[in-house]
Amino acid sequence: MSDQILIHNGKVSLTTEEGRKLERSETLLLDMLRHEYLPPLNRTAFPDGIKFHEWRDPFLLVVHQTPPHVRQMRWIANDSPKRFGPGTKYRKVRLSIPYSITFAIFCHQGTSLFIGGGNELYFRNEPLRSRDDNLCFPALLNISRIKTPKRDRAWICTQYLRWAPDADWTRQLHALLDHTWNGGFNLSSEDHEGASWYGESKGVHADLHPVEKWEAASKANDAFALGLSWKKSPHTVGELMDIMLEEHHAGLAIAAGRQPAKKKPSLVQRFLNYAQQHQ
Repeated sequence: MSDQILIHNGKVSLTTEEGRKLERSETLLLDMLRHEYLPPLNRTAFPDGIKFHEWRDPFLLVVHQTPPHVRQMRWIANDSPKRFGPGTKYRKVRLSIPYSITFAIFCHQGTSLFIGGGNELYFRNEPLRSRDDNLCFPALLNISRIKTPKRDRAWICTQYLRWAPDADWTRQLHALLDHTWNGGFNLSSEDHEGASWYGESKGVHADLHPVEKWEAASKANDAFALGLSWKKSPHTVGELMDIMLEEHHAGLAIAAGRQPAKKKPSLVQRFLNYAQQHQ
């Protein structure tokens, strides 16, 4: 006999294929489902710019969209004595930027959500409308090309990301965005990860490299970036969300000395485990 679950008159009756039986209140099942599908936001509202989110305990992944704009940025100077870190010399540039799509992932610890180090950034020439929308790699320094067995990541280095001790997940997200765009663009990715997506995008347009050409093209046309054929990512927004969450769950299992789960446990098994934890 396969696992069975029966809901009747406010009671949940569960029978496993091994013959184990359990009866609990229907309220407990509803509590479990809320826990599974509703992220622990602690009464916070989703910040402006959030287009999609996915909660798979203990990870919350949000997809944030910044509209196209011309942005003043700190870019490594041609005569900088250092390629990155203390002593690096910067100059200000004003660059046309398309829609920028940030994938930020948080982990639930205790009663709060904390941003992790696996965040990524992508470009688009149109706003996000669907999880089936395509993405492009961003032509930016400090966004590293990280090769994995299954894909190329557009990784945001967060070594120096800081936020206030009492910052909730929304303020941590704003800290990530500020860190990404205002921290200074240098050659750290080239020296540590082997390549940035700016270096990998040299064939996109003649006016993109060096940055002086990009700046001149932006001055002539605020919307310059929206007309470029950026390097395409093979994954849609929804596919990348699934991949990132699977990667993080696999990493969590490996860190705990377990094999990554090949499939999600059945509703019966999940409720049995949940009921045991909430006796």
